[in-house]
Amino acid sequence: MKTLLKGLQYALLLLLAVAAYGSDKPSLKVDLVLPVDNASLRQLASEIASPSDYQLQVYINELPDPTQAGDVLLLVSDGLLPMINSTHYPAKLALYANSVRFSPYRAENASAVYSDQPIARQIKLIDAILKGKPARIAMAWESPSYHQQLHQLTDQYPQYQFNSEQIPADGSASQRKLNRLIQRSDVLLATPEQNLYNAATIRGVLLATYRHQNFLIGPNAGFVSAGALASVVSKPSDYAAEAKAMINHYRDHGRLPMARYPQRYSVTINRNVADSLGLVIDDEQSLLNTLRGQ
Repeated sequence: MKTLLKGLQYALLLLLAVAAYGSDKPSLKVDLVLPVDNASLRQLASEIASPSDYQLQVYINELPDPTQAGDVLLLVSDGLLPMINSTHYPAKLALYANSVRFSPYRAENASAVYSDQPIARQIKLIDAILKGKPARIAMAWESPSYHQQLHQLTDQYPQYQFNSEQIPADGSASQRKLNRLIQRSDVLLATPEQNLYNAATIRGVLLATYRHQNFLIGPNAGFVSAGALASVVSKPSDYAAEAKAMINHYRDHGRLPMARYPQRYSVTINRNVADSLGLVIDDEQSLLNTLRGQ
């Protein structure tokens, strides 16, 4: 028998007792596969499980026996993406999967809620912070996908000078190229590419931005905690809600929505960094309202 997530047994037993959705609709069965068993993922699974109109089975880093497969396969993280090739599910959903890494797995019955935010949102955040003041915005990238997203936006922001450069992740050489890019900019927009931006490189990137009185935007809340100025982020509770919405759409319409960026998001600001740079920035809710056009 496949290993069930022990911390969720109580929730699963309750869910098995829930009545089917509607008198003429059998209860939907969802198989949730987590990469590891830890407190944060148990919390994510619990939020996806309840309340709901479907039955949830939770597995750790493995698929159930094909004879036990449910209606929807829900995978969490990029590392589990190869499992999306399973032929035993009419619908397959990847949660918290990078948009570039998901691309090879696109299929008619496979969808995703991406872990990364669209470049357009991060640029809107930069614009809200700068309030339209002219600036040089730089972005280093490996995947052309991020360059294409930025290129589609440049005409919308004539007040900014964009400098987009492909920088392969090759150790010290990439760091030197990135430093030169920072020298020629006022703002560095970091992509979610872990080969370029990771625990080993973030310190050097942040020191370079501080040295040149620039600021870093994105790509996630962890970077803001480490010293980036701000980012658009989605919280685990947002992803749980996104997963439930996708599953319910499948239940009601027989198909998953198309792969998409998270529709629920917020803004996070490092006020210490803002103060050190002498920046007067609106509060996070005001910035979020600006992003949403409110």
